[in-house]
Amino acid sequence: MGKVVLYMQVSLDGVVSDVEQWMNLSDEILEDALAYYDTLDAIVIGGHSYSSMAAYWQQAEDASDSALERRFAKRINELPKIVISRSEQELTWRNSQLLTYRDLESFRMEIEHLKSSTTKDISVESGVRTWRLFLKSALVDELRLLVHPVVAAKGDKLFDEIETQQAWKLSGTKVFSNGVVELHYRISE
Repeated sequence: MGKVVLYMQVSLDGVVSDVEQWMNLSDEILEDALAYYDTLDAIVIGGHSYSSMAAYWQQAEDASDSALERRFAKRINELPKIVISRSEQELTWRNSQLLTYRDLESFRMEIEHLKSSTTKDISVESGVRTWRLFLKSALVDELRLLVHPVVAAKGDKLFDEIETQQAWKLSGTKVFSNGVVELHYRISE
C-alpha cells in the first residue's frame, strides 16, 4: 500500500499560496523533484489548481527553454493525476481522472481505496484547500516541505484551519545551494 505525501513549497513564514511570487526554483531542485516523481504511482491535484497546472505543464513539455524542465514536464504529464472535486469538471490533461466526493466521510473512503490500490506513494501537489482537506481527514503519512529563504508576508498558511494537534517526526533534510531546505516528516505513530 502506498503512502500519501503532501509535497509543497513554503516560505519561512509558512505561506504556501501564490508561490510563483516568491519561490526560487533551481535545476538542483528540479532534479530532486524528478527523482521524487519516480517513487510515485499518482499525484493528486485540487480542482481549483488543476486547469493552471494542466495548461503550464502540457505546454512546457515541448515549449520550455530548459531541457530539464521539459524532462520534468514529460514525467508529470505521464503520471496518473487524480483531480479532487465536489462537482463534475472537464479534464484535458492526459492521464487525469476525477475523484468526486460528497462529504469528509466519502472523501476518506475514496482516498483509502486509492491508497490500498497502489504500491508506490501518492503525492498531493496542490492546492491549499486540498492539502488542508487531507490533513483534516488524517490521511497524510508524510510531509515534504521545500522551505524557501523568503518571508512572503501575505498568503495562505497550511495549518491555519487545523484544529487537532498532530505530532510529526523528522525523517530527513536536504539543503540546496540556493538556500532552500527540504524537510521530510513522517506522522508519529
